[in-house]
Amino acid sequence: MRVQGADGPVRLSAKQRAVLSVLLLHPNVVISTERLVAAVWDDPPRSAVANLQTYVSQLRRVMGGTALHLRTEPFGYACELAPDRLDLLAFEEALRRARRARHAGEHQAAEHAYKAAVSLWRGRPAEDGRLGSAMEPRIAELEEQLLLARSEWIDVRLELGGEDLVAELRTLVAAHPLRERLWAQLMLALHRGGRRSEALDAFRQARAVLSNELGIEPGRELADLHAALLAGDPVPSATVSHRAPLCQLPADTSDFVGRKAELDALLPAARARPDRMSPPIVVVSGLPGVGKTTLTVHAAHLLRADYPDGQVFLRLGRDAAGPRRPEDLLGELLRSLGVDGTLIPGPLGERASLLRQRLADMGVLIVLDDAQDETQVRHLLPGTARSCVLVTSRSRLPALEGATRLQLDLPGEHDARLLLEQVAGGARFRAAPEAARVILKACGLLPLAIRVAGARLAIRPSWPVGVFASRLEDRRLDELIVGGLDVRGTFGESYAALPEPARRAFRLLGLADLGSIAEWSAAALLGSSGLEADSALETLVARGMLDSGEVDGAGQPRYRLHDLLRVFAEERARVEDDPVEQRAALARHVLECLRRLRAATSDLPIPTAPPYPQAAPAEVGDGVGIAWLAAERRTLVHSVSAAVELGMAEEAAELAHHLSAYLNLEGFFDDVERLQRMVIAAAPNERIALRAELLLAAVPLARGAYLTAGEHFQRIYRDCRRIGDSHGAAYALINRAACLHGTGLFEEGLEDAYRAIALLEELGDEGGLDYAWTWPVYIHMELGRYGEAVRLCQERLAKAGDDRRARGDLLRALGTACYLRGEVAEAVRCYRESLVISELIGDRVAASKGLRRLGEALGALGRYDESVDALDRARSLFRECGDGLGEALATYALGEVRLRQGRAAESLGLLVTARDGLGPGGPPTWRARVLRELGRAYAELGEHTCAAAVWRESAELFESGPERAQVEAFLSADQD
Repeated sequence: MRVQGADGPVRLSAKQRAVLSVLLLHPNVVISTERLVAAVWDDPPRSAVANLQTYVSQLRRVMGGTALHLRTEPFGYACELAPDRLDLLAFEEALRRARRARHAGEHQAAEHAYKAAVSLWRGRPAEDGRLGSAMEPRIAELEEQLLLARSEWIDVRLELGGEDLVAELRTLVAAHPLRERLWAQLMLALHRGGRRSEALDAFRQARAVLSNELGIEPGRELADLHAALLAGDPVPSATVSHRAPLCQLPADTSDFVGRKAELDALLPAARARPDRMSPPIVVVSGLPGVGKTTLTVHAAHLLRADYPDGQVFLRLGRDAAGPRRPEDLLGELLRSLGVDGTLIPGPLGERASLLRQRLADMGVLIVLDDAQDETQVRHLLPGTARSCVLVTSRSRLPALEGATRLQLDLPGEHDARLLLEQVAGGARFRAAPEAARVILKACGLLPLAIRVAGARLAIRPSWPVGVFASRLEDRRLDELIVGGLDVRGTFGESYAALPEPARRAFRLLGLADLGSIAEWSAAALLGSSGLEADSALETLVARGMLDSGEVDGAGQPRYRLHDLLRVFAEERARVEDDPVEQRAALARHVLECLRRLRAATSDLPIPTAPPYPQAAPAEVGDGVGIAWLAAERRTLVHSVSAAVELGMAEEAAELAHHLSAYLNLEGFFDDVERLQRMVIAAAPNERIALRAELLLAAVPLARGAYLTAGEHFQRIYRDCRRIGDSHGAAYALINRAACLHGTGLFEEGLEDAYRAIALLEELGDEGGLDYAWTWPVYIHMELGRYGEAVRLCQERLAKAGDDRRARGDLLRALGTACYLRGEVAEAVRCYRESLVISELIGDRVAASKGLRRLGEALGALGRYDESVDALDRARSLFRECGDGLGEALATYALGEVRLRQGRAAESLGLLVTARDGLGPGGPPTWRARVLRELGRAYAELGEHTCAAAVWRESAELFESGPERAQVEAFLSADQD
């Protein structure tokens, strides 16, 4: 080995030469540290890795100014060189030129290129590098390439004629006496030199060597040449004819549709390019039936011109004994490339080496379909950059080095519809567009399922599409089979390849029907540790049976079964698992949901129903909070229905109780209604049913339907008294007080509130008292008793202690009382402190209310920009929480601010929106206030008739009190 620097040859120590030799024998390829150690030492010292790092560091220093660049990778090293800076790369490039010229019939150009390639050799590769025995296969591979190149060069020179090659061939035959090709070339050279008898004698020598050494007769080439010489017939040409490039690709799909983005990514990654340093490898992965093979074969046909020496298609899947062995796959691949079966070696490493040798100077596209894992693929890869490999697999094959990965997702609805129409005939769906939508939904947009469904319809042109759509909805996998295409069968092949722990996890996920899950859900279903569940999930993801492309707002990876895979998984569970075990798994999940939900909602109030007894703190980690509740909402809602179906009525009631705290907070009122109705229907006793009714009646209360809610609470109060549930009666009373406040019946509401407070004090329910005391505060405000409202707030704040939620609500109430009695700056301070608490505990409902009040107060202080910002944020939060009443009130407050600014036209639009948002059945007091300000906006714009009309309506709604007197004063002034 010689290294030439800017100032002349670079001197290297023995070990430096050895390390560099290994890297140069694998140019532009990362060599792992383990392989380097094995290549440099047969018996490595204990400090081998440290020594290796030292040698690499030294090489970097001494290589300055040379063309070599040593690159450190996480697991090894690589030596980067341009093709013209290393004799090995120059040899390979010259050999490629020679073979291209020979293939094109340009023998003179081929002869020059072969000569240039062979002349680069000086002895054995890295013969002064003192390498370990692990490098012998690589050195033997390179020497084989040289011998093959010399043989091909002799073929070309024999074809050109005019040169005596006998002496050169005798030397080669002496060195390699078992090479029949060299003996044939020697016989041909002797014959062409007029030395027929010597040629026949050469055959006898060859036959004797082969018989003595191997016990075999000469092969067909030697025997045919010998027969021709004996008979005096024309001898064959020296140049072996090249067979036509092979193409084993399956037929392209004529009805291929869509996948433009995927092709735009795949084709550039796989195109042949002269600057490539390693073969392009593209892995197309995805769930069973998603169209991996269809896309890859389509792409392979588009790439044929890039790889003119052939396109090979190899199915890697499974046979009866399991995944196909790399040895068998290599044998099939080598035979496809024209290697005689008798010449294919037995050991795996030798077969892989022969494949790399065969492909070294060929541009071949290899499609490896349905790879099970990286082990199957690694030995099938070419060693040079001229060939390309496309791999399909349910796994992403993450450990396959140097691969470009393309995850194939489900097609969009438009492309799925096109595929269905292509297969079944588009005209049928123009008259039945809804049936097409149902079919696509039942197929889950899975291309295989869509193709089967389309084929079923194509077989029966007169079959009504709607009838098939209905059958498919009901029978799913039973309908998705036709002409060798079977969705269930395809899933079954993948399922059979799973290890049993992953199969069990797959079945239970299908049985649970959770949509998407986090690892804790899987662990609960399996009754195992998180590590065991994670291992099963990882296997399912790796095999393409589970999607894991999502991380939720709580930072948890989420896993999702495709709809049809879920149906298949549930089928397998019903067949393979004992019903008792199925029930136990589902019950474990319900109990785990309850355990985690208790912890997650421990800081959230349920102000409309008595709390459950405090359970022992659950050890569920730090990630269980508002973000976790948002991420797991669907799973937790499902757990209530699962508990009901399992006969776990009390657990269902407690789940729905705790979960309603979060659902009310975020405005998921439809979920609250559905869950509580479910609990009521399944309740084992009237007490549980009435507690659920309290939570159900809270929904119209939250939506501002005070009359409806009030009637519900009145009935619940009577029933609770009847069965002796004083705790439930207290909550019915305080919530009825809230309804009376909303309808303007303040004195009656105050009476109910104080009765409820007395009951709650007897029961020692501090959380209930924190909620209950807010209603006397707000009712006193409505009655103009601002000092009393302030006093009550201050008393409760003194008792609130570390209860942040209670402090936040009381501070907001105190701010409102201060605002109404003219202490606006103090109100702003209270609102801001309340908002800090709301943000700390993640209470978006409280934050939206605080922002509305803050915006109102800032507007009164003339700080309009701050006011508008707060009110805009409040409106957005109310909208996100689904609180139409809150949004209408925030819009009303913004209208007031614009009126203060003298922007009457803008104010008018906002106030009209607020009036419409409240609706005719909205809270009468608030509707009256909106109409009052709307009249002022009309008056400012000179629309006095309109102003008078809305003021009259406002006065009627106020009925009496100072606010009615204010409106009447507006009417009187406007008439004057």
